[in-house]
Amino acid sequence: MQSDDEIEKDGRPAGRPRGDAKERIFEAAEKLFTEQGYAATSMRMIAHAASVPLASINYHFNSKRDLMEAIYRRVLGADGRRSDYLDKLEREAGGTPLTVLQIVQTFIESILRLSRKDTVSGAVFKQLIGRAYFEPGDDCIPAEYVQIMDRYRVALQRALPDLPEDEVVRRMYFFVGIVAYVMAGRDVMQLLGHCAPATPQDPESLLRSLLPFIVGGMQAPAPAA
Repeated sequence: MQSDDEIEKDGRPAGRPRGDAKERIFEAAEKLFTEQGYAATSMRMIAHAASVPLASINYHFNSKRDLMEAIYRRVLGADGRRSDYLDKLEREAGGTPLTVLQIVQTFIESILRLSRKDTVSGAVFKQLIGRAYFEPGDDCIPAEYVQIMDRYRVALQRALPDLPEDEVVRRMYFFVGIVAYVMAGRDVMQLLGHCAPATPQDPESLLRSLLPFIVGGMQAPAPAA
């Protein structure tokens, strides 16, 4: 297999910029995935935006899915773990189930910590989390994110032993959907049209206001059969 330098030398059209091809691929993919969505973005589009030949992307990443996974790993951090604080709380609880409030608050705080990053990663994460949830199909949802969601599902099932498992999963779907909607920057507050101009509409304020609403919904009695 050719090295990346050889690929660029052989395949890069005249006038295209030099530099780290892999970094340009990351930047182009992040931009296109957040603006166009995963499904609508092709590898050829990424190659064009990154000013690299298509072979250069194939050299670094075997598929579009692999590229998306790599972007999530980069945005999430070196180890990618987003349930560390949940693990810590459970250890401190000594085997006692956490409360729904603790679990939901931990999830929201984890999301907000990422979004507060004063880097492109913070902005990209907010858009990717929204895109991943609202895109058709599940190809754009990384395996690591699925594992994290399963980790929270187990904690919520322990906190809500009187609810059937499928009901816990259904409510978690609603809960995560609300968070994704807010983080994606949808202008729902403007659509309602009845909010005072001074009403905080940033994701952090909205999610903190939503916390009791989400907890209340998770703890509601099971619907009648």
